[in-house]
Amino acid sequence: MKFNELTAEQLMASMALIGEAAEHIMQGGIGEDLVKEVAAYRGKAKGDAGKATEWAAGIIGKYLPRVMKENVEDLYKILAAVDGQSLEEYEACSDARKIVKDVAQLKKAMGKGGELQELVAGFFD
Repeated sequence: MKFNELTAEQLMASMALIGEAAEHIMQGGIGEDLVKEVAAYRGKAKGDAGKATEWAAGIIGKYLPRVMKENVEDLYKILAAVDGQSLEEYEACSDARKIVKDVAQLKKAMGKGGELQELVAGFFD
């Protein structure tokens, strides 16, 4: 993963690719379930941005196996984005070993203290 090494221009392209994948994921069954979880969380959470960031990253990790099963093309977009590549570039240089490694790194990066969790924290503060 090279997400934290991207230039501003690469970051914006990556964020657009992640947004495209997220929008598609949210339009399906995963999205319906996520909306329910967010509503339940908001009902019991009281303004602690740190906990909200941790919770949001945990939700991503929780749903990652389901995304792998139901939205594999969107998963490729996300993996490409965090690797600083277009979907086409990522698919051209990826094999099963790289994809498994990248999924594990993504899950770790979204975990507590992970570099992507810290990056997205600004959206929740």
